[in-house]
Parts: sequence; C-alpha cells; structure tokens
Amino acid sequence: MSILEQLISGLTFPNLYILLPEIIVLLTAFIVFVLELLSKSKFSITIITTVGLILAFLSTSIIKEGGVTFYGLYLVDTFALLFKAFLIMGTLFVVINFRPYFDAKKSYYGEYYYLTLFALLGTMIMVSSPNLVTFYIGLELSAVATYILAGMFKRDYKSKEGAFKYLIIGGTGTAIISYAIAILYGRTGTFDTLEIAKQVNLNNLDYGVIGGLILLIIGLALKASAVPFHHWTPDAYEGAPTPITAFMATVAKIATYAIILRIMVEAFPFVSKEWALAWAILAALSMIIGNIIALKQENVKRMLAYSSIAHTGYIVAALAAPTGIGISALIFYSLIYLFMSVGAFITLSALEKTPGWTNHIDDFKGLAKKNPVVALAMLIFMFSMLGIPPTIGFMGKLNVFLALIGSNIWWLAIVLVVMSIISAGYYLRVVVYMYMYDPVKTSRHNLAPPEVVTIGIMAIVVLFFGIYPTFFYDISTTVTSLLIASIGR
Repeated sequence: MSILEQLISGLTFPNLYILLPEIIVLLTAFIVFVLELLSKSKFSITIITTVGLILAFLSTSIIKEGGVTFYGLYLVDTFALLFKAFLIMGTLFVVINFRPYFDAKKSYYGEYYYLTLFALLGTMIMVSSPNLVTFYIGLELSAVATYILAGMFKRDYKSKEGAFKYLIIGGTGTAIISYAIAILYGRTGTFDTLEIAKQVNLNNLDYGVIGGLILLIIGLALKASAVPFHHWTPDAYEGAPTPITAFMATVAKIATYAIILRIMVEAFPFVSKEWALAWAILAALSMIIGNIIALKQENVKRMLAYSSIAHTGYIVAALAAPTGIGISALIFYSLIYLFMSVGAFITLSALEKTPGWTNHIDDFKGLAKKNPVVALAMLIFMFSMLGIPPTIGFMGKLNVFLALIGSNIWWLAIVLVVMSIISAGYYLRVVVYMYMYDPVKTSRHNLAPPEVVTIGIMAIVVLFFGIYPTFFYDISTTVTSLLIASIGR
C-alpha cells in the first residue's frame, strides 16, 4: 500500500453534528459578507446576524457533551458548551447595538458584523481545544479579526493608535505563545494537553518544561491583559468603537480565561504549585496597578479599561488556589463578568450618541435628573464591579476570597480586599457625579430599543442573580468537577 493510500485509508469524516454552533456562526458570517458586498442593506445584515447568533446559542443546548472530532483535535465537553453559550450570548447583546451606535457616529460598515462573527468563531475554537495547535488556530482567528475591529474608526487617531498598539503587542504575545508551544512539543513530543500532563510532573522538571511553561504563562497573561503585560489595553479599549470595546472586554477576555484554566488544569496538573504562584503574582500586580491607575482617570471609558485589568487580577487570583473551589470561583466570576461589563460599556455607547458627549467624568453630572433609568442601570453596574451586595459582582469576589483563604493564601486575599476598597474611589465617583451634581448640559439622551433591552436585561441579571446566585453556583461547580475528572484521563 502506497503512502497516499495509507493516508486516505486513515481519513474519517468529521462529526459535524457537534460542530453545529460553529457551523452556524461560520455560515452566518459568510452570508453577511456576501450580503454586504451585494446589497449593503443595514436591516438585512442586522437581522441575519441576530438570527444566526440566536440559532447558534440554541444549538448549544441540543448537543450531547463529550464528542470528539478531527482526530482528537476538537473536544465538545460540558466546559466548552457552557462557555460557547455565554460567548454567543455576549456577542448577541453587543451586535444588536451596532447599528444605532454606528449610524449616530456616521461610521457604519457591514464589516463590523462578519468580522465580529469570525472573532467569535475563534473564541469558540479556543474553548474546545484539547490540543495546543487547535488553541493556537482559534487564538489567531479571534485576534486578527479583533485587531481590525479595534481600528475601524477610520477618521479617528485614537482608534488607529490603539489598534496599532494592540496589533504589535498582541502579535508579540502570539509569537511568545507559539515559541512556548514549540518548546513544549520538543520536550514532550505532543501537542495534546492530556498527553503533556502524563509527561510533566515534579520528578522530571527540566529547563525545557520550565521555559515552555513560563513563556506560555507570559503569552496568556498578555492576552488577558494582566500586569505587567497590560500596556495595550487602555489605548485599544479607549480608541475602539465602544460596542467593539464591549466585545473585547467580555467575549475575547472570557475565552482567554477559559483557555488559561483548561491548559493549566489539563496539561500541567502535577506542577500546579509552580504555576499557581506565577498567577498569584500576576493577579496581585493586576489588582494593584489596575486599580491605582484607574483612580487617576478622568475619562470613564479609559477608567473601565483599567478596571478590566483589575478584574483580570480578581479572576486569575483564583488560579493561585488550584483546588475545586478555586476553579469553580474562576468559572463563576468569568461568567458573571460578562453581564456587568457588557452592561457598562453598552450604557457608555448609548450615551456617546449624545452630541458633545466625550465620556469625561463631567459628562455624567446630573445624569440621574436627565435620565434616571440609565443612571440607575449605571449605578447597578458600578456597584457590581465594586462588589457591593446584593449585586452578583459581590458573589464573584466572595468566591475568590473564600478559595484563597481556604488554601491559606492570606496575602493575596488581603490584596483582593484592599484593592476592592480602593476601587470604590473611581466606581463611586461616577455614582456621585450622576446623583449629587446638577446637569451641566441640557442635551437629551435618546436610547434605541436594542440599547434599552440590553441595558435592562444586564441590570436585571446583575441584581437578580446577586440575590439568587444558585444558577451560577450549580453550573460552575458541575463544570469544575468534570474538568477535574479529566485529569490523567
């Protein structure tokens, strides 16, 4: 039998059923791409994108978990399906707000829609990756599309500057990750995370494993905008169109948190003490630097960018306690962060449509008197990010805190509490300006129906599940138990 015949005989048709969400997103992206070329109908593009995302979201509930395809390179387990559902949901709430925002900015392009779908597809591939090559493909697909989205304000210098920094630093992070993967492959002879776990333990640590792991952590930390690899984040977030910033700060980052957890737990479970310390240091630096610099910001959008760096610290701090409680806390916080972050950024994008609005803190003066409903929603999001009960943000920080003290990592738990208190200085400042000052501008804020729906749903979720967090507790603990069970499989 010839080599060609051997290769053909080994080929099998992939299980497309478990790829249904990805197929729907991909087909939707291509349909929108063709439609944008031929008709440029804004209504049709918006409707098709929305319907495609809804179908993709619903399809995640009919797929049986545990499916593997593409010769073991793609895994659809409960962990992947959970994060895919939330990534699609977050993208849906962002996309429906594109048209009112970009029409008001006179910067509407159909490219926003299909590039966002391609970026979403990349994140979906990432969370289903039991293999470092598959992860890298998803990472690149998501990153390249997001670089373009960040610079789509063609006449805005800040947008170009932010996108350029994002491209250069993000490309550096990608190069570091690829080099880490190459080193690990050279040391272990495999890209599969579970196979790597079988070969890496405390008894056979050498320079290859240590160097590959360090570079991988650095690359992932850069993608998650953890300090000291955060310098691209403020400029990229501030310069990008605000709905795109919402996508970058939620969907892209949540996928990064998910793949960090999957790689650390599945590929390096027997050296957890070593990488736990590294993530603890990165978490502490992110909380300290992110919160302190956020205090100095006069632009609320840039303040939220530094706030997202601090939240990266809160979330990856759970990795310092690589136990079931810590893993569950990371999943819990990652999922709830989507709602409060999307809500805050979409509120900003809705307010930005007002003539003369610059996102400066002074713009928020008297907002409660001009638009009490929007001010109330913003108050809820600020309280949740700060961690004030009964919002869901409080439960997220509480889970991480309990995980840390349960593992006797008191120093990091103290950093978390102190930095959360310090963050009140900029979160509550927005609330004070909204409720304790008279308006300085008389212009009215006109919210489009998608903005009202998105802000309303996000605010309700943040409050309701802050009082009844059982749903998020259950799914995070269930997924954690299944993820831990895969170790050594």
